[in-house]
Amino acid sequence: MNLNKKLSDILDPKKIEVVKNPIEKAHGLPNWSYDFNGKLSVTPHIGGLGKHDVEGFDKNNSNLKEIKSKVWMDLIFININSNAKPFEEFIKPLEDRWSKFISKKDQQLIRHSTDNGYFNMIVNSNWKFAIENYCESYHLPWIHPELNRVSNIADHYHIEDENFNFSGQGSNKYSQQFDGNIKFKCFPNWPTELSEKSEYVSLYPNVMLGIHIDHFYAFWLEPISNNQTKEHFELYYIGDESASSDEFKMIREKNFAFWQEVMNEDVTAVEGMQKGRSSPAYNGGNFSPVMDTPTLMFHKWVATNLTK
Repeated sequence: MNLNKKLSDILDPKKIEVVKNPIEKAHGLPNWSYDFNGKLSVTPHIGGLGKHDVEGFDKNNSNLKEIKSKVWMDLIFININSNAKPFEEFIKPLEDRWSKFISKKDQQLIRHSTDNGYFNMIVNSNWKFAIENYCESYHLPWIHPELNRVSNIADHYHIEDENFNFSGQGSNKYSQQFDGNIKFKCFPNWPTELSEKSEYVSLYPNVMLGIHIDHFYAFWLEPISNNQTKEHFELYYIGDESASSDEFKMIREKNFAFWQEVMNEDVTAVEGMQKGRSSPAYNGGNFSPVMDTPTLMFHKWVATNLTK
């Protein structure tokens, strides 16, 4: 499970306070509090009014349970499965793939856009249909006609991880946004001969990533119900100047508007998939043996993990 939030929102010193447990409060034990190591630190009136300790109660037996978490590319990944593989092992295939574009040091250069850097959408579909849609480029000519004019279906290639951690598509025709002579700063180690390449992968289960020579984005899915999903889009640039300076403000607005339009174009298709699956006549659908293989990989991942 991947739960993502801007790291700066979590680690801002002005926002740090003792964690209060809403579950305890609901059971009539107001303001039981924990430190940031999960240790129970305060138990007001547990022994009666004004008595904050009581014989026989050891706070150490009621600490919060630790779960696995890792920060990668400013995203917080959480896995509650005690048998999950180490995150470094999980993410290695993607890092190895993208090492032709960026180094581990380059990963530290991304900065969340200070304006025009986030939007969300409520989509009336199961979250898995959004992943399906993102995996392949088969739908480009019909769903994204403007995008298809500059980076058409013939310019795309499949991405399929042999470890079944991710799948998606790449493009050989990425064109940088610009405003006059102004262009975003680029990843310093991205090879010039690969400057028109970009890649878009669904990192299972619920994160969609896009990497380009001059920006990076994460599109993460929050399931609301079996037929509704909240999609969160986070946009990053390389260095503080591209992400926050007035010089790049207009081009940030232009890039934001572009991606927001592209993502909104997918909504009708994704919601249509949900409606189709609800039909009693639906028999499982058909896959193209050539164009749908990244999506089929995701289906296999779901089927495999549902049976574990």
